[in-house]
Amino acid sequence: MFRPSFEWLRVLFLLGGMFLSSAVVAHSDEPVRREVLALYHSDLEPSVDSTLVHLNAELPLNHLGYIVRYHDLKRGLPGGKELANAVAVLSMFPEDLPDHEAYFEWLGEITRTNDLRVIMLNNLGGPVTTHDAELLGSVFRRIGLELTPKIIENTLTSQVVARDTMIGFEREPDPVPERHLLVRRYGNSARVALEYESRDGGELSRSVAVATGPGGGYAAPGFFIYYDSELDQKRWIIDPFEFFASALGTEVFPIPDTTTVSGRRLFFSHVDGDGWKSLTRIERYRDKPTLSADVMLRELVEPYPDIAVTIGPVASDMDPSIHHGKDAARVASELFALPQVEIGSHTYTHPFVWEYFETYDRSDELALIRNHAFNGSTSIFSRFGSLISGARALPDNLLEEADEALPRFDAREPFSLKKEVGDALGITEALAPAGKHVELYQWSGDAEPFEAAIEAVRKSGLRNLNGGETRFDATRPSVSHISPISRQVGAQRQIYALNDNEYTYTDLWRGRFNGFKQLIETFRRTENPRRLRGANLYYHAYSAERSVSLDAVRSILDWAREEPVAPIRASHYAAIADGFFSTKIRKIGDLQWSVSDRDGLQTVRFDNAEGVRVDLAASAGVLGETRHGGSLYVALDSTVDTAIVGLRRDHATNVPPTLGTAMLEQARWRISGLERKGCRLSFLTEGFGVGDFVWRAPSGHYRINASRDGKELLATQVANSANGELHFRLTFDAIEPARIDIACDTGEQS
Repeated sequence: MFRPSFEWLRVLFLLGGMFLSSAVVAHSDEPVRREVLALYHSDLEPSVDSTLVHLNAELPLNHLGYIVRYHDLKRGLPGGKELANAVAVLSMFPEDLPDHEAYFEWLGEITRTNDLRVIMLNNLGGPVTTHDAELLGSVFRRIGLELTPKIIENTLTSQVVARDTMIGFEREPDPVPERHLLVRRYGNSARVALEYESRDGGELSRSVAVATGPGGGYAAPGFFIYYDSELDQKRWIIDPFEFFASALGTEVFPIPDTTTVSGRRLFFSHVDGDGWKSLTRIERYRDKPTLSADVMLRELVEPYPDIAVTIGPVASDMDPSIHHGKDAARVASELFALPQVEIGSHTYTHPFVWEYFETYDRSDELALIRNHAFNGSTSIFSRFGSLISGARALPDNLLEEADEALPRFDAREPFSLKKEVGDALGITEALAPAGKHVELYQWSGDAEPFEAAIEAVRKSGLRNLNGGETRFDATRPSVSHISPISRQVGAQRQIYALNDNEYTYTDLWRGRFNGFKQLIETFRRTENPRRLRGANLYYHAYSAERSVSLDAVRSILDWAREEPVAPIRASHYAAIADGFFSTKIRKIGDLQWSVSDRDGLQTVRFDNAEGVRVDLAASAGVLGETRHGGSLYVALDSTVDTAIVGLRRDHATNVPPTLGTAMLEQARWRISGLERKGCRLSFLTEGFGVGDFVWRAPSGHYRINASRDGKELLATQVANSANGELHFRLTFDAIEPARIDIACDTGEQS
């Protein structure tokens, strides 16, 4: 718990009551609840990642700062422990539950005994009888609604009589609405977003289709999202950000933000090793057979020392006993020696279907391979030559290199997590320079690892990444195609990549080989009007097989070079994502919070933040602030375990009175260990490319010195602009951290 020092008490006193006294701060110290308990039934939705909640609702909830935890109703109804940290219960059932009455009774009971909000979209869980309407009566009344068992059947007569700005986000409601339950207003507490008037059987009725209120939210089936099954396209009818924000209440808290580093949108790149040993088809390399990985090294990695890239080969590709194995290992060693390259692992045998190996049986795998080989598989014949039908022995090359119709690429040895994780790390790390280690495990194939696999990676000390398949462009033109931060697998958590890779942009690597250029559209759409993602270039070694696919990747690297982004390593992003779930927030005063257990996450965000700014005197561990899309982004210092974020209401443009109170606005490099003293700033910084910094500071002249291990790297002078913008660029290599000292050039240092 935050305990104010004497200096803090003095500051609080001088603020004249804007912040609370020490006694009140201690009394009001309370945790911010960020968990939403999502309910599903595995008979209807087999896994968490197949649920309507995960596929549609988790992304906007993550953006609003909420962690979604899942409970399978097949295991029974949730108990008190699961509800203890939850702020709301959420359901989006696709069909009726097997035992809906017990569920309705439980739901009614928890709303009568605690302050949990209930958010219901789609099927309520079963048909509603008069008795069921009574069971759910307290749930709906807390929202400001009244549930009835009556169904509006004749919707041809329906007309919209109430609608607010929440409706029509990506698509308008159908002119003729679907049949739906008659839900009436109850009092005046509900925010009714969509209401119809219908004449059914001679009776005129008003029915609410979408509403939020003090007790949660409700959206009837067919009124919140539209799905075209033929085109596999979705569109939100409601604004999911506004709907969930309204349903969860108006409490302000610092939202852990996974999109921004040092006030800039983050960017990272990572490469999976698929196609590492394939020979490039690019004409200028045809005089000598050249591995695609070698072309990637020469044309996509070496020319971009200013952009970090994490490269994860498949460990079995480095086996010298397999064709091109020695050459593959040589390229890996050359890549790993580059300072901008972070080492990853893309498994040992490259599983295609991870679930298959959760209950693995070697004899079953061999039978699958035999059946695949001797029953006319075109891909096997074309890649490995004809096999004699009925032969008992499996050819070595079939075990070494399978296609995606089989569970994994390399089946020479029985599957084991020890080999898939531990041996893969050992083989990969042996190719690296001394002191450089594998930092990231990059899931292969369907990227749906089972719980024990994620646990094995976590226990090895690695971050994990991949999966998610985010794409937001003309082909997938909806926010609903943006994945959430992660996938819950039992007690473990898989971190998703931010963007899809070139495989889907090239018709599964069958054509349109320059299609990956379209990724930039996703970057643009996820930046405005709200920043929903950082930017992630994710590709495979096989992109270096063809000149057009190589050019597509290069165009994205060039985009990153020109944009005001903060390039980071992929493992750093995974640490930021982990930090979203570990971060603890406590409200310790009016407009003041403590933020701890952040892991790699060092940015918090306040939405709709016009008229407020950081109060540096009431904060600790804050580097600065910046604005984007109506939100206030606050950068935190990683060296301060528990940061204090204080805000003040202020519409004026803020120019700090001294250099010691200067605020970071944005930087390409990361900043930590900030020391403020009189007319001096001192901090550590690290990053890739040219260090571009913007601080808010008083006008004047400043001296900037940079050093590393006591050796001077740079000494220069810079003048601040009249509007309070101190902008300077540093051109030395900062992959290893450097110390920056900024001092007033007036002799007023202390």
